[in-house]
Amino acid sequence: MKVRYVMLLVVMLLSSAVKALEKSPGKQDTIIVPQVDVVPQFKGGVSAWNRFLQNRMNISELVGSMDSTAYVTYGTRQTAVLEFTVCEDGEVCDVVVLNRDKISPIFEKEVLRVMSRSPKWEAATKDGKPVRTKFKQTIMAILD
Repeated sequence: MKVRYVMLLVVMLLSSAVKALEKSPGKQDTIIVPQVDVVPQFKGGVSAWNRFLQNRMNISELVGSMDSTAYVTYGTRQTAVLEFTVCEDGEVCDVVVLNRDKISPIFEKEVLRVMSRSPKWEAATKDGKPVRTKFKQTIMAILD
């Protein structure tokens, strides 16, 4: 079987998908504004983010686990829809796979592993101050 994987990234942040967060004393993070002045970005931009993902993703275990039942259940194209937070210091945290029932558990595990190893990003800013932001992104694996 020939294996090919491609990372598709949703890097244009829609205002409905971006939330700036501020820490409140004694409370969980609270949404304060629906938009930021400057969106967070991976150092080096989209091409550097793509390289990071492509160099770190290892789908060999996914390929090895795909029997005929898995192909019927998950298909040859699996897309993980992620939601994660970029903190004020650029750290990536709170990564959640929103469609985990639609992708292989092994692909979910690999996506979470890679995201946990992300270098720091350039944080979003609102009124000149770094703020936490949460947004969605997709990562796709294509098995041919």
